[in-house]
Amino acid sequence: MTERFHLERVDIKDPAVENRVSGYGLLELFQCEVEYRFNTEDISVEEAEWYIQNVLNRLPDETVNDICNRAYEWKTEKMSSDTMDYPAGLAEVGGRGILAFMAVGEVELYRNPADPKDKILGAILGGSTDWDTGNGMEIVMLGHQVLEVREYLGYGEFAIWTESDE
Repeated sequence: MTERFHLERVDIKDPAVENRVSGYGLLELFQCEVEYRFNTEDISVEEAEWYIQNVLNRLPDETVNDICNRAYEWKTEKMSSDTMDYPAGLAEVGGRGILAFMAVGEVELYRNPADPKDKILGAILGGSTDWDTGNGMEIVMLGHQVLEVREYLGYGEFAIWTESDE
Protein backbone atom coordinates (compact mmCIF):
# COMPACT_ATOMS: atom_id res chain seq x y z
CA MET A 1 0.00 0.00 0.00
CA THR A 2 1.32 3.44 -0.94
CA GLU A 3 1.84 5.89 1.88
CA ARG A 4 -0.19 9.10 1.70
CA PHE A 5 1.82 12.13 0.58
CA HIS A 6 2.26 14.71 3.30
CA LEU A 7 3.67 18.22 2.94
CA GLU A 8 6.34 19.01 5.50
CA ARG A 9 7.06 22.35 7.17
CA VAL A 10 3.78 23.93 6.02
CA ASP A 11 3.80 27.59 6.96
CA ILE A 12 2.51 30.99 5.90
CA LYS A 13 4.69 32.14 3.01
CA ASP A 14 4.24 35.87 3.52
CA PRO A 15 2.78 37.35 6.74
CA ALA A 16 1.18 40.12 4.64
CA VAL A 17 -0.78 37.45 2.70
CA GLU A 18 -1.93 35.06 5.42
CA ASN A 19 -3.68 32.61 3.06
CA ARG A 20 -0.52 32.06 1.00
CA VAL A 21 1.28 28.97 2.32
CA SER A 22 4.18 26.80 1.37
CA GLY A 23 5.22 23.31 2.28
CA TYR A 24 7.98 20.95 1.21
CA GLY A 25 7.88 17.51 -0.32
CA LEU A 26 9.24 15.18 -2.96
CA LEU A 27 8.72 15.82 -6.67
CA GLU A 28 9.12 12.34 -8.19
CA LEU A 29 9.97 13.45 -11.75
CA PHE A 30 13.13 15.22 -10.61
CA GLN A 31 13.72 13.09 -7.49
CA CYS A 32 14.17 16.13 -5.28
CA GLU A 33 12.47 18.03 -2.51
CA VAL A 34 10.70 21.17 -3.72
CA GLU A 35 8.73 23.99 -2.17
CA TYR A 36 5.02 23.76 -3.01
CA ARG A 37 3.11 27.08 -2.81
CA PHE A 38 -0.62 27.76 -2.97
CA ASN A 39 -3.42 29.93 -1.60
CA THR A 40 -5.55 28.19 1.02
CA GLU A 41 -8.57 30.28 0.03
CA ASP A 42 -8.50 28.38 -3.28
CA ILE A 43 -6.89 25.04 -2.43
CA SER A 44 -6.92 23.20 0.89
CA VAL A 45 -3.78 21.51 2.19
CA GLU A 46 -5.53 18.14 1.68
CA GLU A 47 -6.37 18.97 -1.96
CA ALA A 48 -2.80 20.10 -2.60
CA GLU A 49 -1.42 16.89 -1.09
CA TRP A 50 -3.85 14.76 -3.11
CA TYR A 51 -2.91 16.55 -6.37
CA ILE A 52 0.82 16.22 -5.66
CA GLN A 53 0.54 12.52 -4.78
CA ASN A 54 -1.92 11.42 -7.47
CA VAL A 55 -1.10 13.73 -10.37
CA LEU A 56 2.32 15.40 -10.15
CA ASN A 57 4.04 12.39 -8.61
CA ARG A 58 2.32 9.89 -10.92
CA LEU A 59 2.71 11.52 -14.32
CA PRO A 60 1.88 9.16 -17.18
CA ASP A 61 4.70 8.22 -19.55
CA GLU A 62 3.10 10.35 -22.28
CA THR A 63 3.27 13.43 -20.05
CA VAL A 64 6.91 12.86 -19.08
CA ASN A 65 7.76 12.30 -22.75
CA ASP A 66 5.93 15.52 -23.66
CA ILE A 67 7.95 17.48 -21.06
CA CYS A 68 11.17 15.99 -22.41
CA ASN A 69 10.26 16.63 -26.07
CA ARG A 70 9.32 20.26 -25.40
CA ALA A 71 12.48 20.79 -23.34
CA TYR A 72 14.55 19.25 -26.16
CA GLU A 73 13.00 21.63 -28.73
CA TRP A 74 13.69 24.63 -26.48
CA LYS A 75 17.26 23.43 -25.83
CA THR A 76 17.95 22.88 -29.53
CA GLU A 77 16.61 26.31 -30.48
CA LYS A 78 18.53 28.06 -27.69
CA MET A 79 21.82 26.27 -28.39
CA SER A 80 21.60 27.01 -32.12
CA SER A 81 21.12 30.73 -31.50
CA ASP A 82 24.17 31.50 -29.34
CA THR A 83 27.76 30.48 -28.73
CA MET A 84 27.74 29.98 -24.98
CA ASP A 85 29.83 27.23 -23.38
CA TYR A 86 27.46 24.44 -22.40
CA PRO A 87 28.01 21.43 -20.12
CA ALA A 88 29.48 18.30 -21.68
CA GLY A 89 26.81 16.04 -23.13
CA LEU A 90 24.08 18.66 -23.34
CA ALA A 91 24.22 19.04 -27.13
CA GLU A 92 23.77 15.30 -27.69
CA VAL A 93 21.19 14.55 -24.99
CA GLY A 94 17.64 13.65 -25.92
CA GLY A 95 14.71 11.74 -24.47
CA ARG A 96 14.48 11.48 -20.71
CA GLY A 97 18.20 12.17 -20.41
CA ILE A 98 17.39 15.85 -20.75
CA LEU A 99 15.90 15.82 -17.24
CA ALA A 100 19.45 15.63 -15.84
CA PHE A 101 20.07 19.12 -17.29
CA MET A 102 16.95 20.58 -15.63
CA ALA A 103 16.20 21.39 -11.99
CA VAL A 104 12.97 22.29 -10.21
CA GLY A 105 12.93 24.04 -6.85
CA GLU A 106 9.37 25.29 -6.52
CA VAL A 107 5.89 24.35 -7.65
CA GLU A 108 3.01 26.84 -7.64
CA LEU A 109 -0.46 25.27 -7.47
CA TYR A 110 -3.53 27.08 -8.81
CA ARG A 111 -7.28 26.66 -9.13
CA ASN A 112 -9.13 28.04 -12.15
CA PRO A 113 -9.80 31.71 -11.22
CA ALA A 114 -12.95 31.77 -13.38
CA ASP A 115 -14.44 28.57 -11.92
CA PRO A 116 -13.68 27.84 -8.26
CA LYS A 117 -15.64 24.56 -8.55
CA ASP A 118 -13.29 23.24 -11.24
CA LYS A 119 -11.63 20.20 -9.65
CA ILE A 120 -8.67 20.18 -12.06
CA LEU A 121 -5.74 22.06 -10.58
CA GLY A 122 -2.94 23.73 -12.49
CA ALA A 123 0.73 23.81 -11.60
CA ILE A 124 3.83 25.68 -12.63
CA LEU A 125 7.07 23.87 -11.93
CA GLY A 126 9.76 26.52 -11.63
CA GLY A 127 13.47 26.01 -11.85
CA SER A 128 16.41 26.20 -14.20
CA THR A 129 18.05 24.56 -17.19
CA ASP A 130 21.67 24.23 -18.25
CA TRP A 131 20.88 25.72 -21.67
CA ASP A 132 19.13 28.91 -20.48
CA THR A 133 20.79 29.80 -17.20
CA GLY A 134 19.83 33.46 -17.33
CA ASN A 135 16.06 33.15 -17.57
CA GLY A 136 14.88 30.26 -15.43
CA MET A 137 12.34 27.65 -16.48
CA GLU A 138 8.60 27.02 -16.20
CA ILE A 139 6.78 23.77 -16.86
CA VAL A 140 3.15 24.85 -17.12
CA MET A 141 0.58 22.12 -16.47
CA LEU A 142 -3.20 21.73 -16.24
CA GLY A 143 -3.93 18.54 -14.37
CA HIS A 144 -1.36 16.16 -15.86
CA GLN A 145 -1.40 17.84 -19.30
CA VAL A 146 1.68 19.84 -20.31
CA LEU A 147 0.80 23.26 -21.68
CA GLU A 148 4.32 24.69 -22.06
CA VAL A 149 7.97 24.16 -21.19
CA ARG A 150 9.73 27.49 -21.53
CA GLU A 151 11.81 30.24 -20.02
CA TYR A 152 10.36 31.83 -16.89
CA LEU A 153 7.73 34.46 -17.74
CA GLY A 154 5.93 34.69 -14.38
CA TYR A 155 2.32 34.83 -15.59
CA GLY A 156 1.06 32.62 -12.75
CA GLU A 157 -2.43 31.20 -13.23
CA PHE A 158 -2.82 33.29 -16.39
CA ALA A 159 -0.28 30.98 -18.04
CA ILE A 160 -2.73 28.12 -17.39
CA TRP A 161 -6.18 29.66 -17.85
CA THR A 162 -7.17 32.38 -20.30
CA GLU A 163 -10.32 34.45 -20.63
CA SER A 164 -11.61 31.95 -23.19
CA ASP A 165 -11.64 29.30 -20.42
CA GLU A 166 -14.27 31.27 -18.50
